[in-house]
Amino acid sequence: MLFAGGAAAAVLALSGCGAGMISQTADQVAAVPGFSATVPVPDGGNIALRDAMVGYPGIKGYPAGADAPLQLRIFNDTDEPVTLESISSNDAASVKLGTVADLKASPTPAAASPTASPTGAASASPKASGSPSPAASPSPSAAAAPAKPVIQPGGYLELTPQAGQLALLTGLKKPLANGEGVHLKLTFSNGVVIETLPGTVVPVAPPLSLAPRVPVAPSPRPGTEGEGH
Repeated sequence: MLFAGGAAAAVLALSGCGAGMISQTADQVAAVPGFSATVPVPDGGNIALRDAMVGYPGIKGYPAGADAPLQLRIFNDTDEPVTLESISSNDAASVKLGTVADLKASPTPAAASPTASPTGAASASPKASGSPSPAASPSPSAAAAPAKPVIQPGGYLELTPQAGQLALLTGLKKPLANGEGVHLKLTFSNGVVIETLPGTVVPVAPPLSLAPRVPVAPSPRPGTEGEGH
């Protein structure tokens, strides 16, 4: 599913982990480097984004044109279901939402469609009357694409590789190095918008473990060079 930007009201963005926590995050890990924001809803409650990050790319970062997975956790602290209508970024061509398996296959859609078309053509050529039935097989695949996610009252949505579904920045407009971040905008069905404002970004996640250091031999003390024992 391709997400595009949308207009809505009431924008509030807070950066870093200093944003206030809501009740559903009591059992979540605090003190994380991600972007967090909370937007109050006029009818009561709020919509909160917690610990948003771009997946760690390795020491070289992401080159321009690459795809980058987002890690998002969205909490609905209201009395009504809320739909995530769109995700967009000024730093990428688009943002796609889907399962991990779908998005892993997405870098080669051109290779996938020719393979599918010969198969449909082969089954259609023996029987001209059977051509409508092969056409029915692509429609379940299209229907299998994930719908816009609905977050139930008091519930949350996790878009991470571990959860099996994620949001993917596609076609980064410039290289993205470690220590940098991206603009992000989320629009919801109740009119809430969560967006990084100037000076705030969704940062690249730190590595899970630090890179091992190469041991360096200590420099010899002055006057001991060439001494034998």
